[in-house]
Amino acid sequence: MELRNINTFLHIAELHSFSSAARELGYSQSAVSAQIAQLEAELGTPLFDRVGKTVRLTDAGQTFQSYARTLLITAQQAKAALMPARAVSGTLRVALADSVCSTFLPDLLQQFHALCPQVELVLRTATADEMLRLLGANQIDLAYTLDQPLLLPSLTLAVNVLEPVCFVAPAGHPLAEAVPLDVLAQQEFLLTERGMSYRDALDQRLAARGLAIHPYIELGSASLLCQMVERGMGLSFLPEYIVCPALSAGRLARLRVPDCTVTMHRQLFYHKDKWLTPQMKAFIALVEQ
Repeated sequence: MELRNINTFLHIAELHSFSSAARELGYSQSAVSAQIAQLEAELGTPLFDRVGKTVRLTDAGQTFQSYARTLLITAQQAKAALMPARAVSGTLRVALADSVCSTFLPDLLQQFHALCPQVELVLRTATADEMLRLLGANQIDLAYTLDQPLLLPSLTLAVNVLEPVCFVAPAGHPLAEAVPLDVLAQQEFLLTERGMSYRDALDQRLAARGLAIHPYIELGSASLLCQMVERGMGLSFLPEYIVCPALSAGRLARLRVPDCTVTMHRQLFYHKDKWLTPQMKAFIALVEQ
């Protein structure tokens, strides 16, 4: 069983798309399909249901997913254990957006610690403006954010991934179809706080139409908002990668709002004058994967 095939399987499971996984991994779509076919043949069972343009894990795929993560992490730990003389040490200081923390951080930290067990990680949440200030003062090494493109002369962009943001409702909500923006603005909403990138983008698009949403709850945690929508407490506007598991499980419904499309950039960057330490390189490589 090849680790490359397992890594490809995990990417497809996360992205719900063979083509998206191929783009992220730098493979052709036919190569990705061949890797999964080989893995399914070795395991003796289908791992994905492919119906139309949708890709979902089968029951066997869901069972294998946790084992696949363990296999990759174990391989990384074994590699690290066999190279003690080259072990990376020191400190890595990273500022992150809250919406990045809840989804990407747990697996990322587990993998990073397996590769660099002697590195002390210092993490903090921050807004994009705070990240720029901290980078300029050399108080952090890396900034990992979800925002509009931050293409500044003082920054070196290491990773840049487009992330769509979508309207979501509880499963079975009567508006779980195409919805005009003026109708949507009359609904009960739970939103992230003003000043967060995708909330500001939403407010700007509404203002351009002479509309506004006045949420009855504002909260900094996107993952908590997702859970509250699942409980039927209202609608929200959240990054797709946060709500994707609940959408796949049928606990949430995506609202189609053709006249309001928002895409953010998930970016990892550092100051152009910063020396790229081994621990920074290791962290960047994991985010790129």
